[in-house]
Amino acid sequence: MPRVNELVDRVGEAFSVPPEALTNLRIALDEIVTNIMSYAYPDGAAHEIRIQCEMRGGQLETTVEDDGIAYDPLQAPEPDVTSSLTRRPVGGLGVHFVKSLMNAVVYERVAGHNRLTLQQAFEPNGSNA
Repeated sequence: MPRVNELVDRVGEAFSVPPEALTNLRIALDEIVTNIMSYAYPDGAAHEIRIQCEMRGGQLETTVEDDGIAYDPLQAPEPDVTSSLTRRPVGGLGVHFVKSLMNAVVYERVAGHNRLTLQQAFEPNGSNA
């Protein structure tokens, strides 16, 4: 995760991303990358996870791509966040958090790769708007 945090720092500087938006991106990427590393590679071989950030249409668009087994996290069942903590199963909240922190999350399977695109709108640092 140190390399991911370095990327987020560079993105913050390059695109004047406010601290709250950067924190949300860090949380989302931590969840996504951790899940990829934990579940996408049952073969134990070396793999690469690619993360790319760019501004598109006034939003920060972050794409996470891996060559792991096909998995659309957006198809996971919605967690029950209304029942008491003692009645809830452990886990299952990560995708819920990612979706709640971003304006949009899109999954695609492209050329044998999982591609998760996070869209995040914000007012740039230093903006008087």
